[in-house]
Amino acid sequence: MKTIQKTIQTSISKSKYVLLALLVAFSVSCSPEDGETGPQGPAGTDGTDGIDGVDGNANVQTFIFDTSSNSGSLITLPIPEITQDVLDNDVILSYYTSDMGVNYQMPGGGSNGVFVTRTYANPESFSIRFTNWDGSSYSVSAGSIEKVKIIIIESTSTTTGRTISSKQQIYNELNQAGVNINDYHAVCDYYGIPY
Repeated sequence: MKTIQKTIQTSISKSKYVLLALLVAFSVSCSPEDGETGPQGPAGTDGTDGIDGVDGNANVQTFIFDTSSNSGSLITLPIPEITQDVLDNDVILSYYTSDMGVNYQMPGGGSNGVFVTRTYANPESFSIRFTNWDGSSYSVSAGSIEKVKIIIIESTSTTTGRTISSKQQIYNELNQAGVNINDYHAVCDYYGIPY
């Protein structure tokens, strides 16, 4: 009886090795490199990266304007991508770069607290008004506002009858991710868009 039992155990043990060898041989023989290369797919279309636009995340548009020659108390920028739907549903963040290379969020206090920026988005345009802290008009000199950067974050919410706005959902997402929207670089890093 012991001899039969030992023979069965030996047979089972050898069978395991044979099955393992077959499994290894089968897995090596089915590598993806063995197939023929398929035909080249059609080329994708180039993005519509206009003069002011910058490629970025699929649901984020960035516009950078050279405003170094602008002066006065009002700068109005043409942005045809700002539609009524964008105004109603999406988040528009705005920043400017001072002549010292520092980014400031708008609206808010300006360079060295000298002035205040107020922003106004309308269909197809974005305006920045410069004021003193008392609300009176302030005039920036050419070169003091090097660039204006506008980021439009598209709402992805399609829920109807929601109790929280699509804009607020975007702000909540950024807050939960620990993104300080006052920090231009932090927003760019989060969305994977160039500075």
